[in-house]
Amino acid sequence: MDKIVELLKNGGVVALPTDNLFCLAADASNEIAVSKIFRIKGRAESTAIPVLIADFSDIEKYTMDLPNDLELILQKYWPGELTIILKKAATLAPNLSPGMDTIGIRMPNSEFIRSIIRELGKPITGTSANLSGEDPAMSSEQVESSLGGKLDFIYENATTTGGLPSTVLDLSTIPARILRHGAIDKSELQSTLKLHKLDLSI
Repeated sequence: MDKIVELLKNGGVVALPTDNLFCLAADASNEIAVSKIFRIKGRAESTAIPVLIADFSDIEKYTMDLPNDLELILQKYWPGELTIILKKAATLAPNLSPGMDTIGIRMPNSEFIRSIIRELGKPITGTSANLSGEDPAMSSEQVESSLGGKLDFIYENATTTGGLPSTVLDLSTIPARILRHGAIDKSELQSTLKLHKLDLSI
């Protein structure tokens, strides 16, 4: 962990196993490190990169204009497979979501990942560890095959569970919108949001 955190502090990009796939992790407050992610993936810089946080208290550090009852919603789904779109704060690198005032943010199930974030003292990027257009990598071997020498570190001899990606829920608008269907069922989200008097547009 010390090696990983030191690399992240110095602007490095590392591949780490998270809930169900490998992610490319960089310091989400470091604009240069975030730029490396786009180059490594061959990804258009007009697309957004989500971030991972360690604790509920982080949400207020990196987002703003939070909707009512957000805490109650997140306590049900975090840590877990729900990415929330919220207004982003200036504490994050602006090129995470170029030209947008929002950011996707998630607290992963992985205690290992959350421990790294706590030790770093910053959120990390959570985009999948693969070239743009490829299937997400689920093992260190797949990351090595796809990205090899482009990375500063690959967590070795690890395999993730695979499965559906996180569901992406936009709470920066009224009504809320599901931007990506994933691990959390649409009807489940509808029930939860209705309970807290939030409308959901499908």
